[in-house]
Amino acid sequence: MRATKEIKGPTQVLVRVEIPAEAVSRKIDELFRRASREIQLPGFRPGRVPRAVLEARFGRDFLNEDAQAELIEEYLPQALEQLQIHPVSPPQTKPGEFDPHKDFAFEAEVEVLPEITVQHYTNIEIADVPVEAVQESDIDAVVERLRIDHATLLPKVGDKSAVVEAGDIVELKISGEDEIREWQASPGELTGQLIGRRVGETVLLQAEGQQLRVRIEGVKILEKPDLEELAKTLGHADVAALRAKVRQELEESRARQRERTLKLKILDTIIAQTPIELPLRFIERLVAQELERWHRQGMSEPTAEAVRRLREAIEQRVKRELVLDAIKRQEGLALSDADFERLLEAEAQRREMNPIKFRALLEREGRLQSFRSEVEDERVLQFLYERAKIHPQG
Repeated sequence: MRATKEIKGPTQVLVRVEIPAEAVSRKIDELFRRASREIQLPGFRPGRVPRAVLEARFGRDFLNEDAQAELIEEYLPQALEQLQIHPVSPPQTKPGEFDPHKDFAFEAEVEVLPEITVQHYTNIEIADVPVEAVQESDIDAVVERLRIDHATLLPKVGDKSAVVEAGDIVELKISGEDEIREWQASPGELTGQLIGRRVGETVLLQAEGQQLRVRIEGVKILEKPDLEELAKTLGHADVAALRAKVRQELEESRARQRERTLKLKILDTIIAQTPIELPLRFIERLVAQELERWHRQGMSEPTAEAVRRLREAIEQRVKRELVLDAIKRQEGLALSDADFERLLEAEAQRREMNPIKFRALLEREGRLQSFRSEVEDERVLQFLYERAKIHPQG
């Protein structure tokens, strides 16, 4: 096999592949043997139809199209690997002239992610983001969630025909799914539309032009612990100590959120000044996959505006990944294998897991590489954050 490539643009590569005549001839022979086994003709036992008979009956070239398809399917991946090309959407192939006794050539238009170079990514100037002060009502809300988390679920009286009230836990089956989910009916939220409905009813939940069809399978109530009991369950001396701990965690969480917001503002500022051409078919495929997920969840057809916002969000996500990867490469911020192993061990210890079992868990769930990428992305974001100029808001 001979494979060459021609760069047609930042996201387009034209691959040309030439397969030697002997490989073409072997494929034709293979297909005739397969046809002999599968085609039944009067007067011949299954698998015993001579090639000459098949050619006389169906024509000498009746397997040529199958041969071209199988040759492309077999040799294109080899060519892409040889040329170190990584498609992000299915290649579009164009076969050349086919003769069972000659070399066979074909072309493939391949869509790839662009290799970008990022400039001017240090000393980025952005306005600071204030940290939202923790209010007593915020602490109340967290404490109430803790009470719910440590509550006991009990079937509601008259469960077979019970009416949903605010705060109830509703067992739901979403249209198109077999799994039963448990959602709390909360006024002012999507699940607030369940309040007043009965077990057995089908409800159409609606929000922002989307619809979700659900059936109420059951209703439960929460028996929540009192505050003193909750504090002791969580290892605190009293309610005041519990509230102090909640305040500290909220303040730390909001400080982390501020830093995360600033990091993304820095990244988006860099993106805005960096020319990036995205592979169109790749983006369309990501949009289609997300829309398909919406449909599987029973949501109605999204509006054109909703699809536009979805596409913009996906494009920005891909641009973020490209810029992070480029800066990581330019600054040498990728983890070495040794560093990654140490990181896995530290994370396993933090989770009180055996390091070997933790790694096996990530591999089994297909998350090992994504875990590494997330850590590397965070290293790049921290690098940018430490070198940015963050000005107080005016």
